[in-house]
Amino acid sequence: MSRGGDERGEQGRRIVPRAEGHVILLYDRRWEDEYGLLPVSEPLPVEEWIAATRQEGYSVAWTPQGAIAEGPYRGGIVVEIDDDHNRSYVAVPPELLDRLRELMDEQDYRMGREDVAALDNPDAHGLRVSRLDPDAWEQRRQVVSTKELPTEGWARAIRENGLQVEMTYDGSLPIESPWPGGHVITATDGAQRYYFAVPRGALNLAIDLSMEMEVVAAGAPAP
Repeated sequence: MSRGGDERGEQGRRIVPRAEGHVILLYDRRWEDEYGLLPVSEPLPVEEWIAATRQEGYSVAWTPQGAIAEGPYRGGIVVEIDDDHNRSYVAVPPELLDRLRELMDEQDYRMGREDVAALDNPDAHGLRVSRLDPDAWEQRRQVVSTKELPTEGWARAIRENGLQVEMTYDGSLPIESPWPGGHVITATDGAQRYYFAVPRGALNLAIDLSMEMEVVAAGAPAP
């Protein structure tokens, strides 16, 4: 989830420009390293951007953490542009999301829309996570579901058992999986590890749980 937090003019940082009906081209390293919105040019009219993208034959794709949660572009998304040699990124404001249908395949477009919708569902109500076979994951990196849990019950179990939560290394789940663009999450009590396949829409919940349980482990009251 992009926080979109570069609009800090008072502190000498460049303000993220916002113009109705325009997109902004982003500095790729800032996005890839920090998911930050740092513009490299003035806002570009969407018609001009779409025409140039088609003319050059660029592909436009969904990108992880692309939903913009804060700032003037909140409710929009960042998309990835690929010209077979380089990748670049464009921030698209919420009023222009429908125009992405003209450039993206249906699955990527749908995933982007789902990510934006998840911004208003931080507790991931209605979603489910899958508990995984630990041997299959640890030994063969196979994602074998043993039980499905509603997110509410999963979060409650994490808190009641004082488990630490972390994003599992090399745990990104492929688009073709039952959890497209999701991630394997590790929960541990220090002696035993548990693994869960978490859908994209519940990743913000997993991140919040990770931060909350770190605070609890440090002995301070959780926020």
